[in-house]
Amino acid sequence: MNKFVFLCVCCLASAVSALVQPAPLFTDGMILQRDEPVQIWGTAEPEEEVTVRFAGQEKGTVTDSSNHWKITLDPMPASSKPRKLQVSSFGFQVSRTNVLVGEVWLAGGQSNMRTTMSFYTKTTGPDIDSADDSLLRMVTIPTKAYEGENDLRPQWVSASPETVGEFSATAWYFAKNLRAALDVPVGIITCAVGGTPAESWMSRETLLSTPQMSRVLENYEKIVRLKFPTDEAYTKYVQEEFPQMMQVYQQNKKQGITPNRKPAFAMGPHHSQRPCGLYDQMLRQTLPVTLKGVIWYQGENNANMQAGWHYREVFSALINQWRSDFRNPELPFLFVQLATFGTPKDIGPYWSELRESQRLVEQDVPNTGMAVLVDGGEQKNIHPHSKDKAGRRLALLALNQVYGEKDLVCHGPQLAKKTCRGGNIDLTFRDAGSGLILKPERITAFEICGADGVFVPAQAELNGNIITLSSPVVSSPCDVRYGWKKWFVPTLYNQEGLPASPFRTDNQPMASQGNVYFDAKLAQMKK
Repeated sequence: MNKFVFLCVCCLASAVSALVQPAPLFTDGMILQRDEPVQIWGTAEPEEEVTVRFAGQEKGTVTDSSNHWKITLDPMPASSKPRKLQVSSFGFQVSRTNVLVGEVWLAGGQSNMRTTMSFYTKTTGPDIDSADDSLLRMVTIPTKAYEGENDLRPQWVSASPETVGEFSATAWYFAKNLRAALDVPVGIITCAVGGTPAESWMSRETLLSTPQMSRVLENYEKIVRLKFPTDEAYTKYVQEEFPQMMQVYQQNKKQGITPNRKPAFAMGPHHSQRPCGLYDQMLRQTLPVTLKGVIWYQGENNANMQAGWHYREVFSALINQWRSDFRNPELPFLFVQLATFGTPKDIGPYWSELRESQRLVEQDVPNTGMAVLVDGGEQKNIHPHSKDKAGRRLALLALNQVYGEKDLVCHGPQLAKKTCRGGNIDLTFRDAGSGLILKPERITAFEICGADGVFVPAQAELNGNIITLSSPVVSSPCDVRYGWKKWFVPTLYNQEGLPASPFRTDNQPMASQGNVYFDAKLAQMKK
């Protein structure tokens, strides 16, 4: 072959291989889901034949008119043997190396899912130093709020002391517990952004599907137009005004000028909290990867926006949509209930109401599980260090509900029955494990009320599997609340150390009832 022909062939091979590509999620070092049909997809020239080869399988397809192709590999057993996945077209191929087969989970939510091991080095330092497991791998979808923000691409990475610091702490502890129990490769896809509502992770079609959720979109449009009457005004803000505000802030910071509040980026098409934005820009990068399940840690933002009551509809809709997107109507969805936060003086109801919505989602939506973390909060830190506890409890749920370890205790005590008896209320519980524990605390987490609906602190006594509540100021109690505060010290556990979720037996209207996301912000802007 003469030099000219050789160069032409090399150039053609380079051009074709650049056009024939698996999706960015599929990189060297990835893990594919075992025992399930595995979706592989990517791009190539229109109407081009594409072949995928992996683990002795060879599957072919033809790209559609929009340059996309997709194939399905047959189910495969777990394998820790590094193998090569090849994608070829027109006689040329692209390879992904060091590919394993095991368990694949997606970790979604806001900052308590996204925050990395390196953020908590005071508590995670020993685990970072000892992290040396080539069969535990993670890929993080780069944060991207709008089209064109960046061109960063995900990359699968194995756990080691040099890499695990950038892993989601909650997801890493979850994966570590699964690895120890299952002894197969475990991969986590982290797709989370701090400070974001559930509505950012849902499609426009889903938000338009009910009158209440569609109000979120209406509120968003009103907020943007109140601040920016025209698209041109928003563009000027993004390109000129906000950068100038940040420049002044940085200059004042260098000079030690106070007060000097950091400018908040205004709501609009570039904001990470806008409805559907992160669904379109980030979650879509993972669709429709084959998963074993989802873990989720989110809700703080919705609670702070006084939309906790509506969260039960929003979160249920998100779960159902993700199950549809990932083509698994029974996809396990395990989530963390909000941890305690704040001070005893913070008696606002909004976090309590969101926790109740989370509890009701677990109760009403099949194949879900809730890890209670009310004993893992910190008064002054909305990002508590209890990520090992969150990951372990999510793993307990997975091992019990997904992997069939039915004798494993994975829930704390849950109210089974309330009995009013004269001046007392008797409570019985399921999921008591080896027995109930009632820890003594100066401030009780139990409250009772009479017919007037006014709740007061209650004295609590444990007798076997029954807790008896009373108060000298309530002669005929009829309802009870437990842990109905943003911050409280939990007292009710089972012998396995799992705490009870906050609960109530009354049906009094909630403060956030009728609110949807952005209602509070819109009302504030109109003042």
